This record gives sequence, C-alpha cells and structure tokens, in this order.
Amino acid sequence: MKTINLRNVLFGTFFLWTSFAIAQEAEETATAPQKLPQQFQEMVQESNSVKSSSGNEYKVVSLSRLNRFWENARDSLSNVRQDLRQTLDQVATQDAELKSLNSSIREKDAIVAASEHDSTHISVLGMDIPKEGFLNFFWITVLILALLLGGAIYQYRNSQLVTSRTRQDYRKLQHELEEFRKTSLEKERRLRRELQTERNLVEELKVVASQKR
Repeated sequence: MKTINLRNVLFGTFFLWTSFAIAQEAEETATAPQKLPQQFQEMVQESNSVKSSSGNEYKVVSLSRLNRFWENARDSLSNVRQDLRQTLDQVATQDAELKSLNSSIREKDAIVAASEHDSTHISVLGMDIPKEGFLNFFWITVLILALLLGGAIYQYRNSQLVTSRTRQDYRKLQHELEEFRKTSLEKERRLRRELQTERNLVEELKVVASQKR
C-alpha cells in the first residue's frame, strides 16, 4: 500500500510539473505571434493611403518596412518552431524520465516483494518453506516428541516399579530359602543326634547281650 501511494504521489507531481512546463511554453509561444498583428496594424496605420478612381483604398507600404515585417514574421515563426522542438524534446526527456521512474518503482516493488518473501519464508535444506508452515511443523514435531518422551518416561517408571517389585519378591524368596535352609539344617542336626543316640543304644544293647552270653 505504501508503494502504491508513493507511486501515485510521484506520478501526480511529475504530471503537474510537466503540465506547468508545457503550459508555460505554450504561453510564451502564444505571446510571440501576438506582436505580429500589432506590427501589421501599426504598419498599415502609418502607411500612406491611396484611393483609386473606383473608390477602393490602398496602402502604400515602404519596401524596407515590409521586409522588416517579413523578417520579424520569419523570426517569430522560427522561434515558434524552436520552442516547439524544445517542447517536444522536453516531452521526450520527461517521457524517458517517467520510464526511468517506472523502472525504479518496479525495482523497488521487486525489492519490497523479495523482502516480504524473505520475512515470510525460510530456507531449510535448500527448500523454500513458508515460516508459518515450518513453525506448525516444528511445534507438531515437538508435541510428538514430547508425547513419545512422556510415553518413554511412563514405560521407564513402570519398568522401575516392576523391577522393584521383582527385587522385593526375590529378597523375600531368598529370605524364605534361607529360613528353609536353616530349618533343614536344624532338622538334619536333630536327626543326626537322634540317629547317633539310636546307634549308641544299639551298641549298648550289643554289649549287654554279649555279657549275658
């Protein structure tokens, strides 16, 4: 919008300046021929009048004055032509300046468009991607990674809980095995003592039996 307003202001200023220059040239061109009628009227009024037999009035104009009037007319015409050429040259120059101005405006528009494109796009791995789309993709990726991380943490905590329970069960089982081993040893010792007692009793019975013989 700023570029369009600037273009309108430049075009308006250039158009007003061109119109003013052309109007000024036209005014100067128009004032030059206005002197010729005055010179002609003055020449006619100051010339001698002659009437013919038929009653027609003629003016006798000196050749030098007529030549001077002709020179003035030719000079005025030359000035008009020169002014016209200058005006055409100015119009051509202004047209070239206008084209140059349009080219400059187009270049500025291209720079502004490129700047706007750079401000709304980003290059990723050689690909031109809109920043909005890239940010959406980035945050979606972050959300997915956060969900995966949360799932991994949840699984890790569950595995830690299972491991802790397994260790507790293992310790409990180990304790029970230790108690069973101790109980078994006690039973084994008791049985050995009883067995030894029985053996001693058998030996005593053998001794008694041998004495009776």
